[in-house]
Amino acid sequence: MYTPDYSISTPENVDLHLELAGIGNRILAYLIDMTIVGMILLLLGMMDMAIYLGATYFKVPTEAKETLVMAISVVAIFVSFFLFFGYHIFFEGTWQGQSPGKRLAGIRVIENNGQPVSWSSVFIRNIVRVFDNGMMLIGLLTMLINKNEKRLGDLAAGTLVIRERKSELTGENIPMLTKAKAEPLLDIGRISSEDYDLLARFLKRRKGLSASHRPVIASRLDGYFREKLKDGGIQEGQQPAQGNPEEFLETIFLSYQARGEEFGI
Repeated sequence: MYTPDYSISTPENVDLHLELAGIGNRILAYLIDMTIVGMILLLLGMMDMAIYLGATYFKVPTEAKETLVMAISVVAIFVSFFLFFGYHIFFEGTWQGQSPGKRLAGIRVIENNGQPVSWSSVFIRNIVRVFDNGMMLIGLLTMLINKNEKRLGDLAAGTLVIRERKSELTGENIPMLTKAKAEPLLDIGRISSEDYDLLARFLKRRKGLSASHRPVIASRLDGYFREKLKDGGIQEGQQPAQGNPEEFLETIFLSYQARGEEFGI
């Protein structure tokens, strides 16, 4: 039985099950982000040095050279301040809870209620980052203790870091052959990304299956997913007929995609 890491009850009284990002993935994302920040600072330092050496080489007057050095210092301080405080705020706010490191690690920040993270929450969680990264990495200790792997910034902002459920298979090239529609009351959180991949592959390749194999496979998948969803799926009377397994499979597929678009995960 699939046991979710975190469950959210939506306003529609549907449970949304999410997978926590994991401390390892969060550390990986942080190291990637810090590498990017370090490379930017290194590049800035090299540019400043080149400008200074150029001014020396071309014998710029002392007063002008001092002014240039002052201007370079001000720019360096401003950029360093922005990178330290604004890097995560900017990216998490504009990329719906992801920084470059989080995107590469496949994780995302969301609100406790499952909604996309707001600018105010992004601001709070990253201002508190100063304490998380300092004080002997208290943020890491908090993540180890907290059952939802939250650091102080997450606790203060009411946010959660989850693993994205993405698949290489999309619905763009998978035609729907029935009148199936996304079902908002389907507890699609019980479907893992691996289940979705399995379903998408069948729907994509079913036309190439033989007339004898296609209904057998569809029936087995129908049974598998009905069992998966029986404790929290579509309410009785709303399920597609048992005699049309492909309609039920398409309903799951469309609902999974719709849920991902709704919550931005």
